[in-house]
Amino acid sequence: MSMISSILLEINSDSRLSDVRRVSAVWDDVVALITQKMLEYSSKHISEVHINLREEMALELAKLILFISEKVVLDRLQGRILTDIDEVAERAECFNKDGLDKIEKTALNVANSVWVRIYNERWKMKSEAIAKKEKNPKKIKITPKPVEDNHFIPKSFIRRYWSSGQYIFKFTKDGKGNVKKDKIGRGQWGFTKNLYSDHLEAYFGLLEGDAVHPMQMLLNVEPLNRPQREFLIGFMIIQRLRNPAFMEALKCQMISIVASNVGGGKEQNEEYMRLAYESLYQHNDFYDKLAKPILYSKWVVVRSEEPIFVLSDTCNIFGKHCECQYVIMPFTPTDCLVVLPVPVPDIPIVPHYVKADMALAKDISAALVANAKNEFIADEGFQYDDSLQKEPNKIIQRIILSITKITADD
Repeated sequence: MSMISSILLEINSDSRLSDVRRVSAVWDDVVALITQKMLEYSSKHISEVHINLREEMALELAKLILFISEKVVLDRLQGRILTDIDEVAERAECFNKDGLDKIEKTALNVANSVWVRIYNERWKMKSEAIAKKEKNPKKIKITPKPVEDNHFIPKSFIRRYWSSGQYIFKFTKDGKGNVKKDKIGRGQWGFTKNLYSDHLEAYFGLLEGDAVHPMQMLLNVEPLNRPQREFLIGFMIIQRLRNPAFMEALKCQMISIVASNVGGGKEQNEEYMRLAYESLYQHNDFYDKLAKPILYSKWVVVRSEEPIFVLSDTCNIFGKHCECQYVIMPFTPTDCLVVLPVPVPDIPIVPHYVKADMALAKDISAALVANAKNEFIADEGFQYDDSLQKEPNKIIQRIILSITKITADD
């Protein structure tokens, strides 16, 4: 459905769809011509714009087209009802000499008052600043501080999206199908003592900071440019790699490798093994192997009306389906990003956003709970259902197939 059609139905929801389509076909062409001429005129007054601003400009253009569409509808409707508008006569009037003059004048006004103005006030300076920064990149200095408690799930992330004031609600699995609920301070969860070095802790802090704004943009349905999307990917990958459960599994694999390739009992030396683990962050190939499939896969933000999603002590889920990688990353009790194992040729400006029915929301929640090693945090009113924890692999398959089907035509 076009933007004009949506506006017409918003004005009068009782309008017949045949009338809406008939009239909107004409007015859509009017809006398209105004936009085309506006961009053509603006191009004479706009120099090079940095590629990182592409998504921001796309959002502004969408907002501008909506504004133009509303103006066209109000101007052309003028108290008339759709059934009385003849499509042929309407098109002739819109595109005769007077109509084309009006389109030209509107395009010029919009270009000067909106598009060129935004460029001069915002995008020109931003482009220059980005170009200058790229030419003289700031050297990032990591300043480690002595830390005993290593928060493998950032305190700021918990505070921003998962806390209730100063508190959070922790659920502990007992291995028998039951959970115990506790109200604790928001800083009392998601950490382990002496998990990794102070230098790595400081490095993680930088990555967390980079992801704060893109994460909020994602939740606000704002387009992400490539660097912003990469910051989010970095956050998700780091949350996986720094997790104690993953680190322990990796350590078991590394012991045999160190024993056979290094020897000398190094595999029994905790400090050596920790350094071996931390060396992973210096290998770009290892990181790229995880990051590239996420960057070029379909992103879907699943939204639930009820606060049913949980944040587990493993933070997120990485897995393979049909030999392709998927990720399930909860951001809030009502928002969960699902990176489908569906490759895309181009990086989309905005992810897909879908409203989950209760079955899908419960499946995602169940998968997150099942993936928790021991604990998870959730909304105060979260209700644990042990019957949903069975056959987690089948639940994951249902989630992927359901979301793939919902977004198939998008």
